[in-house]
Amino acid sequence: MRLLVVELRRLVARKVVWLTLLGAVAVSLVSVAGIFSQARQIDAARAGGDSDYQRMVEESEFQQEECLRMQDQDRRQSGDASIDYGCADWQVPTIEEFYGQLPSLAEQLGYALQGMAYPVMFLALAMGSTAVAAEFAHRTMGTWLTFVPRRTPVFVSKLLAPALAALPMTLVGLAVVWLGVTLVYRIFELDTALGADGWSSTLWMAVRIAGLAMVAGAFGAAAAFLVRHTGVVLGLMIGYLVLVEGMIGSMFGWVPRYGLARNIGAWVQDGTSWSTYTDCQRMEGCREVTQTLSLTHGAVVIGVVLVVVTVAAWFRFRTADVD
Repeated sequence: MRLLVVELRRLVARKVVWLTLLGAVAVSLVSVAGIFSQARQIDAARAGGDSDYQRMVEESEFQQEECLRMQDQDRRQSGDASIDYGCADWQVPTIEEFYGQLPSLAEQLGYALQGMAYPVMFLALAMGSTAVAAEFAHRTMGTWLTFVPRRTPVFVSKLLAPALAALPMTLVGLAVVWLGVTLVYRIFELDTALGADGWSSTLWMAVRIAGLAMVAGAFGAAAAFLVRHTGVVLGLMIGYLVLVEGMIGSMFGWVPRYGLARNIGAWVQDGTSWSTYTDCQRMEGCREVTQTLSLTHGAVVIGVVLVVVTVAAWFRFRTADVD
């Protein structure tokens, strides 16, 4: 415990912690700003003050009038009153069709919180890997071991510290999203009622995202013990997403079930589903197959990945030389 407290103090003294906090707030504000912009456009269009929507309405009405004119002209010239160009079916797009319709507050919070999952994970991973890799780069890890020669307690403290530091960073980001989206709905006089189910689902989603960020912080630190460089950690993660999740996952349908992307989605969303298509040689087209993953499946896959990387990092730290 004493080592953990000391490590937390050392970590908080680093700029990277405050930079990740600012990053989480910035991402949250961008998310809220997008929702605010959509709500403002819809509100302005309903009040008749949106020039883009009004121009589209005028163009649609003009096209309908032209359709009717050509239809009447052809009827007179041919003497066939049954000619019908479908002008009466011409529908001017509604405001909701043009700008989209804002969902209920519970659904909007769910979408916004889901959108925060990957950014806060990336920030937590970067914080954890930077904190450990910097000690190897500046050769302070060896100095630290002269004061505390027991490597396993040092290793555990350096994994737990970024995991715990990721928690307030994530909670601040999620709180900004929650309060910001609620404020947007109040400003534009939209329904702000969440209901018992809405409160429960969004709150538990926030808890799961916070736990995921803590895992990412510990994972980043463990990966830095393995490769000892933040750039390599981030490069390997990006390469994994492009090669395994992207290219190989698109070729083999079973890969996403055990990849991180789908399982992270299952954890955040309390289960997830997606469609794949097989038997595309058939004359009637491809056969759609719905794939599903449960929250438990996602938790197991994420946990196994964390344990494997942590054990490998611990073994290397225990056996390898430290400058």
